[in-house]
Amino acid sequence: MKIAIMGAGFSGLTCALTLEKHGYSADIFEKRGMVGDRMVYAEGISSIFHTPIKDYIQFLSENYDLHLKPTSNISRTHIYSKNESATLDGNLGFINMRGKHPDSYEKQLAEKIKSPIHFNAEVNYEEISKEYTHVILATGDPMDVQEIQPFEISYKASFRGSTVSGEFKRNEIYTWFNNDFAPKGMSYLLPHSETEASLIVVYPQYPENQKKDKEELWEQCLESAQKSLQQKLSITNDYSLKDFMVGKAAYPRIGNTFFTGNCLGCISPFIGFGQFTALLTGIYAAEDICGLESYEKQTKSIYQKYHDSLTLRRLIEHSSNEQLDRVVKSLHNELLGKALTSPKLQILKVLAKVAHPIPRRT
Repeated sequence: MKIAIMGAGFSGLTCALTLEKHGYSADIFEKRGMVGDRMVYAEGISSIFHTPIKDYIQFLSENYDLHLKPTSNISRTHIYSKNESATLDGNLGFINMRGKHPDSYEKQLAEKIKSPIHFNAEVNYEEISKEYTHVILATGDPMDVQEIQPFEISYKASFRGSTVSGEFKRNEIYTWFNNDFAPKGMSYLLPHSETEASLIVVYPQYPENQKKDKEELWEQCLESAQKSLQQKLSITNDYSLKDFMVGKAAYPRIGNTFFTGNCLGCISPFIGFGQFTALLTGIYAAEDICGLESYEKQTKSIYQKYHDSLTLRRLIEHSSNEQLDRVVKSLHNELLGKALTSPKLQILKVLAKVAHPIPRRT
């Protein structure tokens, strides 16, 4: 077999690592000049969104011999709406770095790779598929998928964020649901260290949101964050992104082409993160190539979680600030808080079923 991996992101690198563990090698083609060639920022992976898996670091280590070192664990989440606030405590997940940061997950994975990575490689699928028996499409770009098969776009998102300096507790994160500055979206703060954090606001690019001033929304977000944290935050680095596509491919595999990461549909429509799912798709694709498991079978649960997440996203989009206040206030109920953080009760799946009783087609 001759295997090509298009993209040196999460799914492409985990696919290569899994192939190597089973005695195979792949050619990895990356259009950028280095692994993680983008801005530095923090992302979080919450166990709430991956139940019944309580600890994904332990899960990957014990099941796939994949050892990652997060920046810190998450022991407390502060949740704010316009007029209410609540906290969730427990083993809630982990924070990890992305991009050019020396400890980013991309860098950690690349250090373990033996397969050759061809940087600045401007190759296309049509050329690669003629030369290789198996192709892993892991570019993270849905436009690449649409050249091969349908990719259903749920929405396009705008991001505006900064690296901020202040005083932070590394194990505590902050989230804001407020339509005044995150219309139909959210904002969050994730610490890099005791003195640095990522503050990001993200919202869908619906026509009514396109009319809003992005910088004005950002200023309101920053002001709200400073009020919640009761301190002034100094901006050290700015970044902005628009037209970020959240959606899913119609098929996980066509012939000997595997669609992984965001080329499959790993981004959660509800919260916008998809690192853990991306890691899994790379592993699953490699296991199929090695004759161990069926990629179509293993990705069924990923499609289902995507649809559950999309249901919750639509619910949030139709919620006013007053309704968001009521939701956040309800988290003061100790039993509900425990249910949200329990890996035994998949509360988000339950909420999605209540909101949309008829299962979406997977």
